[in-house]
Amino acid sequence: MKFWGEAHTRNLTPVGVTLLAIALPVASQTIDTNRPGFTFAPTVVPHQKLQFEGGIGYDKYSDSVSAPRAELRYGAARGVELFVSSLNWDDGDRADLAMGTKLAIDTLSNTTQMALLLQVSAPTGDSNISSDRWDPSAAFIWAHSGALSLAGTARVTQLGNGVQFDNGLKLILPSPDRRAAFVEWELNWREGGDAAHWLNGGYQWLLSDRFQLDVNAGLGLNDEAGDYRVGLGLSRLF
Repeated sequence: MKFWGEAHTRNLTPVGVTLLAIALPVASQTIDTNRPGFTFAPTVVPHQKLQFEGGIGYDKYSDSVSAPRAELRYGAARGVELFVSSLNWDDGDRADLAMGTKLAIDTLSNTTQMALLLQVSAPTGDSNISSDRWDPSAAFIWAHSGALSLAGTARVTQLGNGVQFDNGLKLILPSPDRRAAFVEWELNWREGGDAAHWLNGGYQWLLSDRFQLDVNAGLGLNDEAGDYRVGLGLSRLF
């Protein structure tokens, strides 16, 4: 979701409003990132542009440091993004690699954006943290700017003989121009187990149209979630 300001449309003709709404998910040349919370951005990277997102994090429950938490996103066509993510090491152990696509969904509203994300995780990680299988997942991503600026991501992942459901709901907080703060509720539920609930928060600085810094933290709300986690990151649109 764009935190840095929306276009004014009150003086546009109905045709102009429609064209602007259709273009909104993909037209901006200002960086819009999936990180740092669980909830992804519904926008896709502009056509033929490459975007890097990464950072470092600490998880108190596992007492582990993970880096670089990298994701490479490429605008393959109008409204179509290809990505490689989970380029990460957790206390020196390599994580499984994920790859997929994000597809923008055209809407007739300049206040609502949506996207569909499809990905698969490959068993490329070290044996002690890899799932040792190909794990497909699908997610629906949305964002709405109104009296309250809200965004969310609902994701279903096939894990062996079971499924995992993850959901995020983010509230964007008012902040100075080129900055964004948020709070977010995150749920992780795996079939046969109990749901983990998190309260996440973060702050983002847009240093230029193509460079962003962020800090983030998460607090476990129940025993399944763990204790707390913190992180910081940077993102660059090329």
